[in-house]
Amino acid sequence: MITYILILVNVAVFLLIRTNRLDPGYLGSSYHNVFNRKEYYRIITGAFTHVEILHLFCNMSSLLNVGTFVESAFGSGKMLLIYFVSMILGRVFAMLIRHGNHDDYTESIGASGAICGLLGTYFLVVVYFYGLSALQTLIRPIASLLVMSILPGVDGTSHFCCMGVGMAVTFLLLLI
Repeated sequence: MITYILILVNVAVFLLIRTNRLDPGYLGSSYHNVFNRKEYYRIITGAFTHVEILHLFCNMSSLLNVGTFVESAFGSGKMLLIYFVSMILGRVFAMLIRHGNHDDYTESIGASGAICGLLGTYFLVVVYFYGLSALQTLIRPIASLLVMSILPGVDGTSHFCCMGVGMAVTFLLLLI
């Protein structure tokens, strides 16, 4: 249920942008906007911002696939926890890494970072419950993640930071 609500929110924001009711220039996150201008809301709004239909479609189809898996495995509350903690901490870590590389102005938009947090959960759950022999079933998702992260204009740093945070949160949830 939560997965579908997240998809609806992303689609609603996209439609507001496309009908000029929201300006995506005020939504994306960069080190400069978040930390220098103290516009902390951008960490979250950037994750719901899509300006191209293909970007929205790819992210929402990924969210549907991975989100429903994580939600059925952990429940709606824990899935939402993983999604938002991955989104927030992963984006912060990525911005700090880019800042260390003197890149304070790269804007990050889209739900893919938070989805990569859920993908990290998916990887960990598969290995946790099925062992290393299940790694072969992860070849396609890993290949998709790599391709999705090295394309021009894609924030691969955020993808991997969010995935790492998702794995860490999931590991803690599996211990509890």
